[in-house]
Amino acid sequence: MLVPMDAAELAVAGDENLAATWALLGRAIGADVAEIGSLTLVAIGVPLAFFNGAFMRAASDEPERLIAAAIDFFGERGLPWLLWARENVASAVLDAGRRLGLRDAGGPAGMGLDPIPECPAPPVGLTIEIATTPEALVDHASVLRDGFGMPQHVVDQLIRPGLLDEPRATAFVGRVDGTPVSCSLLSVSGTTAGVYNVATPEPFRGKGYGEALTWAAIAEGARRGCTHAVLQASPSGYPVYQRMGFSDLGRYMQLEGPPHVGA
Repeated sequence: MLVPMDAAELAVAGDENLAATWALLGRAIGADVAEIGSLTLVAIGVPLAFFNGAFMRAASDEPERLIAAAIDFFGERGLPWLLWARENVASAVLDAGRRLGLRDAGGPAGMGLDPIPECPAPPVGLTIEIATTPEALVDHASVLRDGFGMPQHVVDQLIRPGLLDEPRATAFVGRVDGTPVSCSLLSVSGTTAGVYNVATPEPFRGKGYGEALTWAAIAEGARRGCTHAVLQASPSGYPVYQRMGFSDLGRYMQLEGPPHVGA
């Protein structure tokens, strides 16, 4: 019988999955990806900070070198970006980032579920499919766009057919009477099921579809041998995930670059 991870171990698994997910998604669409020490750098190329990230996987004893490398990496590409570091894990890196001119930009809560329970059935009338064709991936992308209010050109940059060839990532689409109403994405790293892209457009909210798509990703992860699940929760999603059994693993702090001139 597997022993569940403690909170610290689960949080580290979440950090590693977050970095690995952005890296694999970046490589699937031809983005620039690099690793420097415990920092993973991903330049999607969209001129919005959220889509270009520096992800801390562990604490570092050379924080200023890592921040300087990230500033150079994104500066060479002329892109805004975010440093992601879980609070109380990489405080030295966060402090170095602030000293070098990066600005605080909030950040979501990290959450984890261990062990994975038996997943409930979806609401009546909702069918959930894995996107295995370009057409289904387009539906996933359209729900993601409408659910998060994303510009079409950003979605076109992020969700490309190459994603279908990435064995560690699985996109889901939920439909009611054939209409796409919700979506999610599973990213597997080791025995960790990372849940991403949970989105439901406004007309379809409040019906349990987002929760069902979250469970679909978790269940597929379990089928692939994952023993636990992680995600980053928005304020509105937090109570839903808490009700599902997820625990709080600590907030991700985000610092935005490029640095202020003269900082």
